[in-house]
Amino acid sequence: MIIEVGRLEVRLISPDSLRQYMRFRHLTIREVARRAGCSRSLVGFLVKGTRKTCGPDTARRIAEAVDCPVEALFVPRISNVQREVRSQAA
Repeated sequence: MIIEVGRLEVRLISPDSLRQYMRFRHLTIREVARRAGCSRSLVGFLVKGTRKTCGPDTARRIAEAVDCPVEALFVPRISNVQREVRSQAA
């Protein structure tokens, strides 16, 4: 049986805005990743624009790392995901 579930993720508004906040605070990708507790590659992909989404907790920690409101960098989004689950025999 296939079920459809909504998954909450957040979308980066603009890689340029993240770069500007980082430049203003004199932070590197490595420093933001360390402060946010996530991988350098995730922050690097967000800065380059290769990746546009991440989880809400990660977005909050990245915004705290660059000292800005979450709403200035990210917007919430619900994506629909289909999953196949085994039907349980009664």
